[in-house]
Amino acid sequence: MIRFLLLSLLPLAVVAQTPYEPVAEAELPGLNYEPSIYPQEADHDPAIPGPAERLGFPVGQRTATSAQIEAYARRLAEASERVELVEYGRSFEGRPLVYLVISSPGNLARTEAIQDGMARLADPRGLESSERERLISDLPAVAWLGYSIHGNESSGSDSAVAVMYHLAADRSDATEALLDELVVIVDPNMNPDGRERFMNALDQHRGLHPDVDDQSLLHTGYWPYGRGNHYLFDLNRDWIYARLPETRGRIPHVLRWRPLLFVDAHEMGAQDTYMFSPAREPHNPHLPPYRRSMGQVFADGKARAFDRFAYPYYTGEWHEDFYPGYTDAWASLRGALGVLYEQARLAEDGVQRDTHLISYRQSVHHQVMASLADLETLQRERASMFGQFVSDRTRVVSPRGPYGNRSFVILPSENRGRMNDLLDLLAVQQFEVHRLTREVRVARASDQLGRELSGQTLPEGSLVLRNRQPDGRLLAAMFEFDPQMSTSALTTERERVLREGRSTIYDTTGWNISMMFGLEALTVPQHLEAHLERVDPAAERSTPATPDADNALALVASGADDRANALAGRLLQRGLAVRAARTASELDGIELPIGSIAVTRNDNRDRADWVGEVTAVAADLGLEVQAVGHGRAPGELADLGGREWRVLEQPRVALLARGSNNMLDFGAVWYLLDHRLGLRHSHLDEDRAAVMDLRRYNVIYLPERWTWGGGGPPSPALIERLDDWVRAGGTLIASGNAARALTAGDEPMVRVRTLEQVIGEDLEPYQDGLYREWLADHQPLPEQVWGHAAQTQPMPWADTPALPAAEERERRDQWLRQFMPSGALVANRADTGHWLNAGGHDYLTALFSSSPVLMAHAPVETPLRVGVYTPAEESEAGLLGWAPVPAGQELRVRAGGLLWPEARERIASAAWVTRESVGAGQVILFAHAPAFRGAQLGAMRVLENAIILGPGMGSSQPIELP
Repeated sequence: MIRFLLLSLLPLAVVAQTPYEPVAEAELPGLNYEPSIYPQEADHDPAIPGPAERLGFPVGQRTATSAQIEAYARRLAEASERVELVEYGRSFEGRPLVYLVISSPGNLARTEAIQDGMARLADPRGLESSERERLISDLPAVAWLGYSIHGNESSGSDSAVAVMYHLAADRSDATEALLDELVVIVDPNMNPDGRERFMNALDQHRGLHPDVDDQSLLHTGYWPYGRGNHYLFDLNRDWIYARLPETRGRIPHVLRWRPLLFVDAHEMGAQDTYMFSPAREPHNPHLPPYRRSMGQVFADGKARAFDRFAYPYYTGEWHEDFYPGYTDAWASLRGALGVLYEQARLAEDGVQRDTHLISYRQSVHHQVMASLADLETLQRERASMFGQFVSDRTRVVSPRGPYGNRSFVILPSENRGRMNDLLDLLAVQQFEVHRLTREVRVARASDQLGRELSGQTLPEGSLVLRNRQPDGRLLAAMFEFDPQMSTSALTTERERVLREGRSTIYDTTGWNISMMFGLEALTVPQHLEAHLERVDPAAERSTPATPDADNALALVASGADDRANALAGRLLQRGLAVRAARTASELDGIELPIGSIAVTRNDNRDRADWVGEVTAVAADLGLEVQAVGHGRAPGELADLGGREWRVLEQPRVALLARGSNNMLDFGAVWYLLDHRLGLRHSHLDEDRAAVMDLRRYNVIYLPERWTWGGGGPPSPALIERLDDWVRAGGTLIASGNAARALTAGDEPMVRVRTLEQVIGEDLEPYQDGLYREWLADHQPLPEQVWGHAAQTQPMPWADTPALPAAEERERRDQWLRQFMPSGALVANRADTGHWLNAGGHDYLTALFSSSPVLMAHAPVETPLRVGVYTPAEESEAGLLGWAPVPAGQELRVRAGGLLWPEARERIASAAWVTRESVGAGQVILFAHAPAFRGAQLGAMRVLENAIILGPGMGSSQPIELP
């Protein structure tokens, strides 16, 4: 409204030239406006309101806001008997998430019967062939058209407005026949929060004259862009993790409708043309076989539509579907044909090409044409699509099928918070889940490190996910430890790395749910059947009992549970005194591992209802707290009044933003602070932080750096300021290339170095550090210690081969560096006595990509190092790169994903997390962003430990800066 009022004050001649009015073709010679974005044979009912009536402009002339799209969708539902509107959720910013169901009135009158019929076909167990044929003959095929899951890829949602109008209003025989045979779901604006961020940027950069330079801010936007949702998550990667309300709201409706076609409309570079599926290799090995053949059929249909207008297009080339969390891949693993569209991003004013100008309206026309072409193909191929869908699912649930004899077993864990997260995900994805009611012994199993185990006992209480179930393809894609790409894809990838020095893969190749969640699991090569009870994951949450604390010395919560940190942080924020266990304790028979929380009566004598406050916060978290009346721990365990129960300092957290910070890492940590820990915190502009009063904070997080746009390290002035702040008592946390930046310079802040910085130098201190860590866990026998005679002792390095000369090491490292992964899961051995590993176990699987290879030795602490030692018979002492490996051991590095042997050698025994004292403060470095996609729960616990426990465990207070 304001922008139109301001325009009214301008001279009329100027107003006529603004982007708020249609741009005259004479102003932009060569601009190719398509006369109509609708089919020529369309006969739109004038009783159905057109988009211009609600938007105030024709589709494709400008970009519609989220509110305009929603309002028009509701108006269509009111006006047309072909349309029903469903609100399936709300975004973080409270915007409605809606879709339209468009079909013939007869189909809309039986939507429940259609959904029930699709459910029966989707689970063909016990389905008679006659019933199957009846359903296939009777049911319309369902298509789900999803638009603009990336909020700044705007043409999708604008084309959705045109598509839903055309389907609602067109009276032609072709459309009426199509809607008799199809139910079309139009999900017009999959990311309304991101779109509004993008719209704000458009509003702020519109000028008085058209701007057709795709390098201009009107086209590029600015940090944090509109791609992600409110917390800047990429919703097109969230389908397998379902962390976000947009995804969590959408999945149950997709599963209720069971579409045979799922369109995902995107945009790409402004100078590109139009790309659509099918994808090139690598393909996820669990995709249904008809994905490729039917993909070609649908591609041919779109190609014919584009050829009619001489519009350029291409298929595949850079689009791959190995990662199963993309919209089109996830939908395909559910049985639909997932189809990707990628339209050149043009913004409102159009873009100058080498040969001509191209309009935004044309980009909308491309998306509309593709959508209608796919609907026509689905109508034509309806019977074939149904047949392939049911046949494949029948094979998936068969004992002789690809998943006939495999079960994924999640071992019991004391980390109830994390197990709840898993059960919640299983409920959202609607997988079938069982639990063992007693121990079961199996002949064979394999673990997350690729070790084959024989005669394995599965503990009572283990969760069992039997792969032989209707959605077994998606289950396998999410829980299989080590999905592998085809030999041809692997060959192509290797050739590209060697010939061009770059990867063909643009997403992570490791994503396994149990590994990302930090839960121990096994794969058993059989369909487990004995001693199982069916589990309803949605009903598993229990309300913790209120402790009897009348005479309690303290209320305690186990550090095994991730939610203990949230309890501590929220209580500290309320002003209560909280303690955390630096070593294991046991009070009143309650086992309290490292990281356990205690709120004592003595520390909180000024709080009349300290018990009520603690129990209220714990109940909100669903976390069990217990009362203890005795502060003495048995044996050598930590007494409640001793130094090992540290009084924590309230975290005062700042998160660096803007500048060259990676918005994905920033958003994931922001989400963690808001929704997992529940902490108030501040976002600081990186470009101004060097002159801010940092004394207000005792924890600062430096996100991973944004590398796509050539973003460099933080400024020297900021690093110098942070150095002073850390030395005054702050806890500085940095990940990825932000961690790398702290190791650089003539006088770096930290002792940690990267491998390329030290590979040509003296590596003996780093090797000695590994010897020390190994020997600390392998003490000499008592008879060796208590002997009397002096003897020459063998040095740890006596049998280790010598390193090559410095020049050879540098050359070798340059060679190995080119094979660093796009993203793979690595196994990290853990120092289980370190407070940063509270809530973990003896190893952590976590992501590694083009991450810094962190080199550290004492006095730097290394709570997590890459690689897990495993006994290997007749193995001699040797070297992996620079790192010694003891005799009789091998180092398991790769847990899942593509990690070339050269990369495994390069990162072996590097630090994944370091912690070191710097003055009165500390610096904690992560090799890879720990909060990746909000789903890396094991690594996120380490970060949460750093934030909540760090100010009390590893630094001195208070911070006083000059």
